[in-house]
Amino acid sequence: MRPPFSGPNGPRSLTDREAKVARRVRRALYLPESMSEEEVARQFRDSVAWRRARLVLASEELRGRLAEALGPLASRMRGHARSLFCRARGVWGRLWE
Repeated sequence: MRPPFSGPNGPRSLTDREAKVARRVRRALYLPESMSEEEVARQFRDSVAWRRARLVLASEELRGRLAEALGPLASRMRGHARSLFCRARGVWGRLWE
């Protein structure tokens, strides 16, 4: 569960992730650049736009991590597919001779 936006000591500062979400919401809703991230968060924190921006950010981060993790495997698979394709082309060429 997330900590409340404001506590007994007044409003807490935004985390880096919340600031990114606030910037995305500001861009998505065409809000003025002069509107601070804290103000955007205060107004739109429980809105559909906020949830959507948070999910899109999470999916982009996950996609990046998966690409990093699977990059070596994908390049190895491309190499195997390329050699298989070359062999198949050779066999096909011999069949039609």
